[in-house]
Amino acid sequence: MNTRHSITTLAMAAAMALTLTAPLVAAEPDDHFIIRDGEQSREDLATAIREYTENEEDWIFLAEFDLAGGDITALKVCYLPLGPDILDAGLHVGAMMPCGQIGLYEEDGDTKLSMLHPKFMTTLQPHPSLERAAERAEPAFEALLDHVLGGS
Repeated sequence: MNTRHSITTLAMAAAMALTLTAPLVAAEPDDHFIIRDGEQSREDLATAIREYTENEEDWIFLAEFDLAGGDITALKVCYLPLGPDILDAGLHVGAMMPCGQIGLYEEDGDTKLSMLHPKFMTTLQPHPSLERAAERAEPAFEALLDHVLGGS
């Protein structure tokens, strides 16, 4: 048996064991996320988002469901005026339709709201029409967040 081969195999096995048993470390959010603090409960904040999107002409509310055993309330809302810009980048981009994936959760006793920043689309698929869509989406999503979080 080759001693070098058995040492390499042993080292790889030890590294894999360490990787599998090491505690997971959460990644810090980057500029692809918008994270805000909320004073309301998750339930009240979810209701405010649902009511805003159901009552504004350019918005639709698609879904609300629990994730992570109920630790996260996930919401999906869409801002319809962005559709033509998004689809201009190709029909395959329709998977990213002008929607916001919003997560509501509690951290250290505080309610948090996290959502993908609209510019995530341009990272996944660089295209001038997606740049335009992200620029138009940002103020619309900011207005939604300001309204439901009490900023306006």
